[in-house]
Amino acid sequence: MTVAFVGRTDVKDPGAAQEQWERVARNRERLYAEDQQFCAARPDAGVAEQARRPGLRIAEVMATVMTGYAMRPALGERASEVVTDPVSGRAARRLLPYFSTVTYQELWDRARALAADWHHHGSAPVRAGDFVCVLGFASIDYTAIQLACIHLGAVVVPLQTSAPASQHAPILEETQPRIVAVSIESLGTAVDAVLMGTAPQRLVVFDYEPRDDDHRDLYDAATARLTDAGSPLVVEVLADLVERAAERPVPPLHVASDGEDPLAWLFYTSGSTGTPKGAMFTESLCVGSWLAQSDQPVITLSYMPMSHLIGYGYVIMTLANGGISYFAAKNDLSTLFDDLALARPTTLSLVPRVCEMFFHHYLGDLDRAVIGGADPDEAAERLRTDIRQRVLGGRVLAVGCGSAALSPEIKTFMEAVLDQHLLIGYSSTEIAGGMLIADEHVLRPPVIDYKLLDVPELGYFTTDQPHPRGELAVKSARFMAGYYKRPDLTATMFDADGFYKTGDVMAQVGPDQLRYLDRRNNVIKLSQGEFVAVSRLEALYSTSPLLQQIYVYGSSARSFLLAVVVPTDVAVSQAAAQGTALKTAIARSLLAIAHEHRLNGYEVPRDFLIETDPFRHDNGLLSGVGKFLRPKLKERYGARLEQLYATLAADQIDELRALRAGGRDQPVVATVARAVQATLGLDAADVSLEARFPDLGGDSLSALTFSRLLGDVFGVDVPVGVIVDPTADLLSIVGYLERSRAGDTRRATFASVHGRGATAVRATDLTLGAFVDDRVLQTATTLPAPTADVRTVLLTGATGFLGRFLALEWLERLQAVGGTLICLTRGTDHADARRRIESVLDTDPALLQRFRELADDHLTVLAGDVGQPRLGLDDDTWDRLTAEVDLIVHPAAHVNHVLPYEQLFPVNVAGTAEIIRLAITDRLTPIHYVSTLGITAVAGHLVDEDADIRYAVPTCEVGDGYANGYGVSKWASEVLLREANDLCALPVAVFRPGMILADSRFAGQLNIPDIFTRLLFSVLATGVAPRSFYRRSADDVTPRYEGLPVDFLAAAMAAIGPTTGEAFDTYNTTNPHDDGISLDTFVDWMSDAGHPIRRIDDYDEWLARFETAMQAMPDRRRRQSLLAVLDVYRQPLPATAGSPVPGERFRAATQLAGHEIPHVSRQLIDKYLSDLVLTGLL
Repeated sequence: MTVAFVGRTDVKDPGAAQEQWERVARNRERLYAEDQQFCAARPDAGVAEQARRPGLRIAEVMATVMTGYAMRPALGERASEVVTDPVSGRAARRLLPYFSTVTYQELWDRARALAADWHHHGSAPVRAGDFVCVLGFASIDYTAIQLACIHLGAVVVPLQTSAPASQHAPILEETQPRIVAVSIESLGTAVDAVLMGTAPQRLVVFDYEPRDDDHRDLYDAATARLTDAGSPLVVEVLADLVERAAERPVPPLHVASDGEDPLAWLFYTSGSTGTPKGAMFTESLCVGSWLAQSDQPVITLSYMPMSHLIGYGYVIMTLANGGISYFAAKNDLSTLFDDLALARPTTLSLVPRVCEMFFHHYLGDLDRAVIGGADPDEAAERLRTDIRQRVLGGRVLAVGCGSAALSPEIKTFMEAVLDQHLLIGYSSTEIAGGMLIADEHVLRPPVIDYKLLDVPELGYFTTDQPHPRGELAVKSARFMAGYYKRPDLTATMFDADGFYKTGDVMAQVGPDQLRYLDRRNNVIKLSQGEFVAVSRLEALYSTSPLLQQIYVYGSSARSFLLAVVVPTDVAVSQAAAQGTALKTAIARSLLAIAHEHRLNGYEVPRDFLIETDPFRHDNGLLSGVGKFLRPKLKERYGARLEQLYATLAADQIDELRALRAGGRDQPVVATVARAVQATLGLDAADVSLEARFPDLGGDSLSALTFSRLLGDVFGVDVPVGVIVDPTADLLSIVGYLERSRAGDTRRATFASVHGRGATAVRATDLTLGAFVDDRVLQTATTLPAPTADVRTVLLTGATGFLGRFLALEWLERLQAVGGTLICLTRGTDHADARRRIESVLDTDPALLQRFRELADDHLTVLAGDVGQPRLGLDDDTWDRLTAEVDLIVHPAAHVNHVLPYEQLFPVNVAGTAEIIRLAITDRLTPIHYVSTLGITAVAGHLVDEDADIRYAVPTCEVGDGYANGYGVSKWASEVLLREANDLCALPVAVFRPGMILADSRFAGQLNIPDIFTRLLFSVLATGVAPRSFYRRSADDVTPRYEGLPVDFLAAAMAAIGPTTGEAFDTYNTTNPHDDGISLDTFVDWMSDAGHPIRRIDDYDEWLARFETAMQAMPDRRRRQSLLAVLDVYRQPLPATAGSPVPGERFRAATQLAGHEIPHVSRQLIDKYLSDLVLTGLL
């Protein structure tokens, strides 16, 4: 399939200026004269002619290409060598600064050997029409699998490596694949998916290096999991199959019958409901990539996954032209610049994310050059040339960009770097990757016909002047064959005349010239991926007493919003009378409304235009019923708003540059204030040093930007936790910086432990010596074992949901022995810290009274912070704790599922190291540590209770996936605790909770933000539920729900955790009951309690109605709904018998302590209902 722009010397890029085109032509001629590899890669017209013979089917075309270019290099991967770490003794691959290649003949031999093995297999032969699922990134092995499938006529089903196993499982069930081929990095995910339900007949691993210890660990773990689960599957190694099949007869090429257009590729994607649905691509759609012809050498770098249309298409297009396609060494783009420099591509497919990487890399280098005294213009030109010649290799002749909008500044920058026009393409999965529009010009073919459809609700009509406007509907020569097994869904994509409805609003600005305007659903997707419903924001901001009207404006090329505001006459007169700036007053009003409604920072307009003439019907800005006519508003204000965007972008770059250049030399307080202004786009008058960063409109993502800016300016790591600390204002951040600059940090950082920019972290990095001074470590080995007499307990995190009940449980226990509980809690002072604890208990008078009764004689509260050296305590208090505390209970953590590991490291890892330091300084003090079952997500497999985490999970990949940072931080803390136990036999209990349910006794004590509470509330509030939340399994397993009430969990942890000895005990705190009590049961109970809930048979229909109803909720309810985490329920859940998580130690220990693990009861669900009413949500 043709999914990318293929450059030709005889087809001029219509967007390129003549001088640009001529420079590209001169560069091409220079390369022919000087570059031997370039010359050797020139397409062979004879091979192209043979491949295009009439009547050839796709396998025959492929064979013609592969044999025609047999002796040429075809594909390349970064060379590597296996080296052994002298400290750990582990072997791992190390990348080398060049690519290793295979020829077309070698690739063809590998593909045919695979085809032979699959075709001749005794029990699971692959025949035409069989499905082969492939889970991996992009590699030579992956390509060989694709070619083998074409050879046999098998249907390729690429699986997304970023998707969880729960998303792959229904695809396996729907396609019933003969083979699942999986890269070694994704093997654990594939095994998880297989064990959830449908298993293939064969499981083949590729890109596997058995000498690499990490690879071998993944392979062994997968094999063990299959064996333990009783699965007959064997993990076969692709390289072994190829070697064994070398002597087998090669099966004939699959040639479909005349008139037959068989299914060749099934691409699963998520549409409006998110339910995985397979777009069907037949042979006639796929053969186009093998016939896409260039008349100049095609050398490419494949850095996108081959499960993506462009990633797949560029590899095949390169082979079709006798070129070389190199594969990026890592899928996280961390090696991209090096890979590009080595590959020196001639044809380049870009996406906005990569363009932004180039831009920010350039800005950083430019700032450093200018600070060093270079002339700005000369430095800019030198750096752009360096990117063109050194990073990109100086051979790019054809380039395009797609997949999302590109901001004007970055497009201009990239064209200056490339010294040629950057083509912007428009397409979609349903159109089989065929480009429909290039630089606003309709491409014929593949477009057969198109039209615009009126969108009256948004004010777009085909009768508009000077340009017709409406939703683009198109007929294309290239279109998918429909959604697999979903004819109903396929039908909804077309209008009555057979035109495909794209959902995109376009303006026809000339013959066959279309300009993108809007999305029909009027939800803006900002450049960072956040969706914003502008009409909802307008309704909220219109409540300001200073505003008559507000029009919110955004662009998918920008990360923030702008607005046009019409102030009230009173606001204008008051500002004039008081001598205050009207714009400042309005900005503060908008910020106050955002704070009141808990809006995200990106939902607050960064700047706005003031309009004194209201939007009216007679000036064409309102409809007859008073609705905004958005096209007219955009027509009137769009140019000014875009100019404001450009000005703000330039101003921000100037201010950031000034801060990096001179901010370090200014007073810290002044630089912090300016940095806040630059990050959040605020005026100086709007920034108070007594304000908290979130109160100024900051969220966790802008806090991350702010953190990195401060690091650039001061050379100090400022954790996001310090910035968003609920007790900290900007002055607190100033104090942190001043202490850090004075050298008063005394603690390890992510960079000092793992290395700056590390993308994989190892257990061997996490030594206690990196955190705790040698004197303490040496002394620890001489300290006596702790006694069983526990009279003083230190508890962190008492304001957290589990922490508050651990506090109550330990107060009850310590009352009986006359002991003391010391709670370490953030606060401005000790009294404020205690007030914060009481505030989270103040939902039930009985609970608060009981707490106070126990606290009066048995509680001490210290204002401290686990994210600070020595927990933020003075020396006397620290020394007293080291001498007096008998047990440490440590549930405190920075719980954030978006921030990366590097940002969570200071609190969650270095904080645990401070707890260990306290526990081994004067006496050995046992530690009860609260981890998470989420460790299994970063491990890629279930981790049992007996395993030493250092060996069960020796390495974690650091990524930007959901909850990756949090899971890795908990893993790292477990590693440190293991190190402490090895050092001095420190007793440790690690508890790994899953879903922590509401307290069963006290009113209002439920964890409002958790996903379970959100689900119950959302079902009650919308009044709809699916017939079942679960998909039926082959063995008809009865589903059940995994969760434990918080009061039981706190009591069990206190009862079974060690207080003496030298053991290290890990407890997976699972609910083992196979009792058939599931989410469906909870819906039944809620219905029985009198709540009207309609059950909907079709899951997708329920999901669509459910999501629509939540989006229409009032703001507070909508924020509490399941919308933010709805992806978990985009498809039915797998049904499991009992808990899949090994938790026998926890079950045995709780039983021995006299605690029976409870079932989830009707009474607990009834309490959830009453608690939701108590909180005012229902």
